[in-house]
Amino acid sequence: MQDQSWWVLAATGITGVVIQTFSSLVDVGRLTGRQDTTRAITAPVPRQLPADLPDFVGRDREIAVLRAPPARRKDAATTDIRLVYGQGGVGKTSLVVHALELGSAGFPDGQLYVDLQGYGPNPLSPAEALSGWLLDLGVDERLIPATLTERSRAFRSRMAGRRAAVFLDNAGSEEQVRPLLVAGGGCVTYITSREALGGLAATVRIPLDGLSVSESVELLSRILGRDRIQQEEQPAQQLASAFGGLPLALRVLSGRLVSEPRPLATFLARLDRRRAAGQLLSELTFGDLSVAASLALSREHLPLPTQTAFDLLGLHPADEWSDWSVAALCECSLLDAQRLLERLTGAQLVKTRTVAGTDEPRYYLHDLVREFARNQAVLNMPEESREQAVRRIASAYLAMTDLADEAIHPGGVRHQGRTQAPRYPLDPDLTGRPVSDPFGWCRLERDSIAALVAACHRIGAWSLCWELSDAASVALENLRSWDTGIRCAELALDAVRHLDSDQARAAILRNLGEVDREIGERDRAIARLEESVRLFDKVGDEYGVIDASCNLGLVQLRWGDPNAAEQIFLTALDRARKIADVRGEAWTLEILGECAMILGRRTAGVRYLQDATELFAAAGERRGEAFALSNEALLIIDDLGWLPLPALARDALPPAAEQDAHHASALLDRAEKIFDVLGDARNSALVAVARIRIKILSGRDREAAKDARRTESMEGFDLDWRLRGLLLHCEAVLAHRSGSVRSALAKCEEALSLVQPFGDRPATASMTLHAGLLRKTMGEQDAETRVRKAQGIFREIGRTDGAQLCDRILAG
Repeated sequence: MQDQSWWVLAATGITGVVIQTFSSLVDVGRLTGRQDTTRAITAPVPRQLPADLPDFVGRDREIAVLRAPPARRKDAATTDIRLVYGQGGVGKTSLVVHALELGSAGFPDGQLYVDLQGYGPNPLSPAEALSGWLLDLGVDERLIPATLTERSRAFRSRMAGRRAAVFLDNAGSEEQVRPLLVAGGGCVTYITSREALGGLAATVRIPLDGLSVSESVELLSRILGRDRIQQEEQPAQQLASAFGGLPLALRVLSGRLVSEPRPLATFLARLDRRRAAGQLLSELTFGDLSVAASLALSREHLPLPTQTAFDLLGLHPADEWSDWSVAALCECSLLDAQRLLERLTGAQLVKTRTVAGTDEPRYYLHDLVREFARNQAVLNMPEESREQAVRRIASAYLAMTDLADEAIHPGGVRHQGRTQAPRYPLDPDLTGRPVSDPFGWCRLERDSIAALVAACHRIGAWSLCWELSDAASVALENLRSWDTGIRCAELALDAVRHLDSDQARAAILRNLGEVDREIGERDRAIARLEESVRLFDKVGDEYGVIDASCNLGLVQLRWGDPNAAEQIFLTALDRARKIADVRGEAWTLEILGECAMILGRRTAGVRYLQDATELFAAAGERRGEAFALSNEALLIIDDLGWLPLPALARDALPPAAEQDAHHASALLDRAEKIFDVLGDARNSALVAVARIRIKILSGRDREAAKDARRTESMEGFDLDWRLRGLLLHCEAVLAHRSGSVRSALAKCEEALSLVQPFGDRPATASMTLHAGLLRKTMGEQDAETRVRKAQGIFREIGRTDGAQLCDRILAG
């Protein structure tokens, strides 16, 4: 055999001690005493790829990249590495196998394959992989070098000049693959891993995510039969979208459905029950396929502290989160939390997205990964530790929401009873955004806040539950997040029942009453606000009495008697001045200005609003200042002719009125700057509508129409139907003035349907009257009924000018 060994050594290019020993001999005959020793071993062309999947679906773009021929390089020693990475079960191996089978003609010297088992309990060492490959390439077992370095050299020499594919599957680290890389020539190295292996200089790096819904349906069709899927198209779509396009999960489910041919809808209902119970992963095991086992391999590959962090993330109540909440969850520094997230993101267990307009990454877990992490937490942590983790996150959110609330109402005492729950100590670098952009921060975090409120209620953290709900109430109201606000407040109301706190109950009832007022629930709003006033008075909280009374007065102002509402506000103003509540005094004056606007008392209204502006500015409460400024502008606009009915003829304002219009525009400019700084999109949109009204009153219809089209897409109109109605009425006035009576009527009645449920009585009266006039123009019989209805509303709110206008129309 020694004569063969010499030729093998020469052919493989083995160097070092072994080859040096042989090189001292002149010829093989000296070694063996034989003369006929020229025959060498010829190895077969390796075809080692696993079997391709006959039902492979999609991935066209990735396949095109993987099948591209080796790039021509100036440096012949450069390695062509094509890396595919992604979470376990996403289909990395099947993708590369499929691409190589399609492009097998490009590798006439074969394909080498090895499963490195990088995430298993016994990863394959590079030395073992090289030993196997050298045997496959025809090297005698006795001549395989002992060291990793020598085996790597021998492998590279053996592959020199070949056009072959080398597939390193399931790699666990850069160290595991480096000795296996082939340099230059026509060889291409394909690698799959659960991590991006950033230390490798890959030619191509493909992050692989799940299949699209359509691709997932196609995969189900190929496994279960196209006829079956077509017969149950909707359940198939739901099933395809239920697992984020994870091929492993889809194959497991398909395997079960093949062996249990039940209707897809029945199977889907069972999965939904399992998901609700946190037991979905138990359904995702079939034969040797298991989603949980795949996830376990990724988890076990992590260092122990990162495993613990991963388990804790399964307890995070929010669907997505920022790094600061992970610091609280894991009870570590912000820097350590960022490192943990970086490690988990690299392992494809945690996913990330970037929020538009910010540089703050958001993190989340796939539903299946989240359930797995939660199960691990239950297995590895006592219940008390799990509850403490949730309390830490909630206390961090409470501390951040406090900052946002204080930025919206600086120096206020609205929430003076919110002092019992702990606040997690925050990193100073975190506190900027809730202060500088409170509404933007709350918009980003509102779903997370709601999830934390629910989680605190679930574990009986009553103080955290109600205080977090209360801290977020103003922002949620102004973001028009009605459902979220109601859900949080109702859980908080139950929480304060456990605490037996009249002051906390009063605060939550006030919050619910405010939401009821805004969504048109008049009677419920009055009941809750009256009870809030009573409870605040019982505990001696004068600040709370003033706040709840003003909110009660606003309900009366919108739906009831504005004169009675005015008396409530004047009483609240007197109480605020007696206890030197500057904030309460400013807000009461601002609301009195709104009241005077509805009653048509311009002089009194301007005085109230200007006094409120000065107090807000002195106290640094910029949002209140902007409210007062914008309401003063609206009062002027109404006085210029928007109420009781907008001018229906296109005429320029007289000089004196035009001067008032300029003043109103200046007030809106000041208000808009403040709303923009605060990120208050809803009130910025209200300012935009006010500007359109000014342009209509000034006869600049073309500009007004252009602004209306642009304003429709503003962010502040999200879910604010009343505001949409006000804008739509502007469009109705423009259509009327252009002669499009039928279009004007349609817009006017749609605007009325949007505004009326929210108790905006002046706007309701004006739109009703406008609709009556339009119907009269069209000769419809119920026109007079509309005008009389508008007249009744004008009388209820004390607008004699509106009632008199209706008299003239009815008489004419």
